[in-house]
Amino acid sequence: MKKINLFIAAIALSIGLSAQTYSEGDNLVNIGFGLGATFVTGSSTIPPLSASFEHGFTDKISAGGLIGYSGSKEEFAAFGGTWTYKYSYIIVGARGSYHFFSTDQIDAYGGAFLGYNIGNSKVTYDGTGNNLIQPAAANVGGVAYGLHVGGRYYFSDSFGAFGELGYGISYLTLGVTMKL
Repeated sequence: MKKINLFIAAIALSIGLSAQTYSEGDNLVNIGFGLGATFVTGSSTIPPLSASFEHGFTDKISAGGLIGYSGSKEEFAAFGGTWTYKYSYIIVGARGSYHFFSTDQIDAYGGAFLGYNIGNSKVTYDGTGNNLIQPAAANVGGVAYGLHVGGRYYFSDSFGAFGELGYGISYLTLGVTMKL
């Protein structure tokens, strides 16, 4: 019986001393690249890249900002030449996360994003044919929103890897995470 009590006391002590990867006051930075770009037309020229920062306001809630960028290109052959459309996409806004599971190496969370997307295009013509039709470049923007669910795995107290599924600059984002 004494051995069982010592065993239970050791487990309780180790659980109590176990450091969590996320806690109030943490400053978290994610730098990642995306797979499955959400704003791409044509073929991707620059994969979705993103950086985010979040501050831990409570043991469960963090909030901050995100910026992302991607680029793509389309080509059409017509009228004796080739039309090239180059697109760039920027997304910027605020994000918040709820940290629902945290151990000494794993932080699992989910949250939302609200911001603005900016789309720009550039049109060029390379050919010898009659260039009577001159399409105009378009610039667009609007409210951007999304949801995410993700996890961080820490290799040390302040450095790790992360992955997020959701709708933002890409459907899947992978990268490195740091605690500042």
